Amino acid sequence: MSEQKKWYEHAGDDSDVIVSTRVRVARNLAGQPFVWRLRVPERRELLRSILAAVQDERLAISGQLSCTLMEELSKTQAVSLAERGLVSPEFIARREGKALLCSEDESLSVAVNGGDHLLLAAMRPGLDLDGANAAADRIESMLSRALDFAFDREFGYLTADPANLGTGMHAELTLHLPGLARAGSLSRVAAGFSQLGLSLREGVGAEAGAELYRLSNRVTLGISEQEAVFNLKSMAYQVVTQERAARKALCQSLESQDRIFRSLGVVQNARLLPLGEFMECFTNVRLGVAEKLIRRGPAMESMAAVMTAAQPATLTLRAGQAMTAAERDAARAALVRSAWGADEKE
Repeated sequence: MSEQKKWYEHAGDDSDVIVSTRVRVARNLAGQPFVWRLRVPERRELLRSILAAVQDERLAISGQLSCTLMEELSKTQAVSLAERGLVSPEFIARREGKALLCSEDESLSVAVNGGDHLLLAAMRPGLDLDGANAAADRIESMLSRALDFAFDREFGYLTADPANLGTGMHAELTLHLPGLARAGSLSRVAAGFSQLGLSLREGVGAEAGAELYRLSNRVTLGISEQEAVFNLKSMAYQVVTQERAARKALCQSLESQDRIFRSLGVVQNARLLPLGEFMECFTNVRLGVAEKLIRRGPAMESMAAVMTAAQPATLTLRAGQAMTAAERDAARAALVRSAWGADEKE
């Protein structure tokens, strides 16, 4: 039986600009101290009780999520989970008494004993806030039948971080914004979002100029999940329109076209490809694919899978053995050449 495709290997709406959608919901158990107040033995005991409830065969969610005990993972395996967006870097820093429940396609996950007792997450390709929110809501509803969540009539759901009080829900879009970034418009756009209770921050690969950004809601108290999703979706449509216009203007210049095709030459021919150089080339080539300057190679919906597979720990796991930095750079170059079918011509 073939392995089920991951969520990021599918097409999504407006994926030329919006790489992915994530909705996360934080929940804590009533009558239990927050995780940061628990010692390791207490975290392990709480973990056992949560897993017993979640894996109860009478619960609809039982069997849908596989369980990974974080203590049993190697460092490489744990870092790969963070590279794939399933957990945060903070979650894997101290792994005692923690677990990850995850669907086969990695679109649904529950991180246990991170910042909160449970952090539910639903991922979707492209712009799909309604779908991700509905999926997160379904899993929260199923878990609430087995677990008693901490709730206050005045403040809503209680969370370890007071900023998450209320719904405990954060919706986030990962955006590819080379047009607005190179036009120098992002500070103005970010300021406008801030006034509306939204946050625009740099995303993965920022240090290498990947031009990926995260747009999310900041307000969780005094607003419903539906209102938060509606506000974010409305702003997302505006960003898509602005970014496409900025790209069109940007790609009319020979300098921008040259930058795109030089990057294409690297991904098609490099034998050693460090991560920073890959991320820099990735943003240029992705822009070229979106603007139809590049017509050969992976489709837009496949590019997220290429970026994920090229990350250091995930690349190492794919190889099935430890590698030096130079060996990883060679494996990354081979992976990227294969994605563009470059090796077929040799």
